[in-house]
Amino acid sequence: MVRWTLMVVTPGKTFPVELQPGRTTVVGRGAQATVEVPDASVSERHVSLVARDEGLSLEALRGAGEVLVNDVPLSGQALVQPGDEVRLGEARLIAMAVPALTTARARLASHDEVMSRLEEELVRAGQARPVGVVLVSAPALNVAARQALTRRVVDEVAKAGIVATWGEVANDLLLAVLPEAGAELLTFVTGRLPGVAGPRAKVVTATSPLDGFDAETLVGVAWERLLDAGAEPAEPTFVDPVMVRLAALMESDALAGAAGPVCVVGPTGSGRRTLLGLLSRAAAVEVREVSAADGPALEAALGEADRREKGSARGRGASAREEGRPGEWLLVREVDSAPPEAVVAMVKRARARLLVTAKAAPARGLFETVVEIPPLHARPLDITALAEAFVSRARRLLGRPRLTLGAEARSLLGTWRWPGNVRELENALLRAARLSVRDEVGRDSLPARLWADAPADDYRGALKAAEREVLLEALARTRWNVTAAATRLGMPRRTVVYRMGKLGLKRPSR
Repeated sequence: MVRWTLMVVTPGKTFPVELQPGRTTVVGRGAQATVEVPDASVSERHVSLVARDEGLSLEALRGAGEVLVNDVPLSGQALVQPGDEVRLGEARLIAMAVPALTTARARLASHDEVMSRLEEELVRAGQARPVGVVLVSAPALNVAARQALTRRVVDEVAKAGIVATWGEVANDLLLAVLPEAGAELLTFVTGRLPGVAGPRAKVVTATSPLDGFDAETLVGVAWERLLDAGAEPAEPTFVDPVMVRLAALMESDALAGAAGPVCVVGPTGSGRRTLLGLLSRAAAVEVREVSAADGPALEAALGEADRREKGSARGRGASAREEGRPGEWLLVREVDSAPPEAVVAMVKRARARLLVTAKAAPARGLFETVVEIPPLHARPLDITALAEAFVSRARRLLGRPRLTLGAEARSLLGTWRWPGNVRELENALLRAARLSVRDEVGRDSLPARLWADAPADDYRGALKAAEREVLLEALARTRWNVTAAATRLGMPRRTVVYRMGKLGLKRPSR
C-alpha cells in the first residue's frame, strides 16, 4: 500500500492534497473539481488522477488546456511516478509517495517464553508503569481458521503500533504481553480485537499492578474473566494438616465474631484470599475487595465503608457496634505494596473490619490477628488434592465431563517446586485441560518447565521427553493432522510419522 500526496503549487498558494487509493481525483478551477486550483490558466476540469500502488494514472479531461509531465506534453494518459511534476498552465502538481512500512510478522513464542517475558516486564516496571496481558480465545475453529485468526489479531495490534509479545497458550488461545498497558491502549484492545477476531472469539485483559504483581496472578485473573469463573468460586481444598488447622481457625467463632483487623501473610498465590474468604463466610458478611496499589479505588472503598458503618451503627445502636458485626468488610490485597505510613493511616481510619494480604509480616501491633500461610511446596499433600479439584472445575468450565487427571501427570506435579504456588498450579491445569486432545490430562499436556527436575544425568530421557512434548503439542494444535503438524514443525511428513512410531504416539480414539 502506497500513500500518495500532491503538492499543489500556484503563484499565490501552495498546499498538499492526500489522494485516496483507487478513487478518481479531478483537478480544476471549477466547483466540480475534487481539488480546486485558484488559477485562471487552469480549466474548470483539467485533469483526473487515480492513485495506485504502481503510480498515479493521469488523464487530461475534455476541454483542458495543455498538460506537461516533466516538461513533456501529455498525449492521452500517463503513469506519474514520485517526484514527477505535472504543469497545468501556471500551476504545478508535484507527486509524492510514501510506501507503507511492512511490519515483520510477530513470532508466536512458546508458553514458557511468553511467561518469562511477562515476569521480566513486571520486574522492570514495578509500580511505575502498567503491564498487561491479553487472552484471545477462538474455540471450535479448524487449524486453517485459527491460523488466519492469529494473523489478523497479531497484525492488527502491530498496525496500531502496539508493542506486544505473542504466545500460544493452547490450541485456541493466544496470550499477549503488553509492556505498556495504559487505559487508552486497553480500550483499543478490548474494543477493536473482538471485531477483528470474529463473533466466536473472546478477548479479556488483566493489568499490573491493579490485578496483581506477578505473572501467574495476572494470567489467573485473565483466565477467570475468560471463563466467567468469578461467579463460580472454587470450593476451598485443604488436606495438609497446617492448612486444615488454619482453615478451622478462620471459621472459629472467636475469629469470625471479632471486630479487629486481620492480616494473612504468605507468598503470592498461596491461598491467602481463600483463607480470608472462609472467615467472611463463617461470619456471613459481604466483602469488598480492592488492591492497595489502586489509590483512588482504595480511598473510595474506605469512604464507602465509613458511610456504611455509620449507617449500620445508627440502626443497631452502640452496643451492637461494639460486637463488631458491620454490614460489609473491606479486603485490601498486597497491603505491603503501599508505604508503611499509608498502611498505618488506613488501619486507624477504617471503621469497618479490615482484612488484608501481605507478603511480609507488617509492623508489630498494627494488626490484632496475623496469620502466616506456607507456600505450596511446603504442603505436598495439598498439591494432588488441589490438582484434582482444578481438573474437576475445568470439566465444568470447559464442558468436558469425561476429563480426568492422569497418573503420570499426578506424579509429575509433586516434583515441581511451584514458585507461583496455588495460582501457578491452577493456571497449569486449566491450560493442560484446554490443550489436551484426549479425555485425560497427561504429563505431556503440562508446561515444559515441569520437566526441568529430571535427573541431571538422564540426558537421553530428558531429550526424549522434550521431543515427545513438542510432537504432541504440534499434533494437538493441528487436531492430529500429521501433514499439518509436519508443516508446523518444518519437518518432512515421513520423519514425523517415524518419530511418532518410535515414541509410541497414536491418534486418540474419537
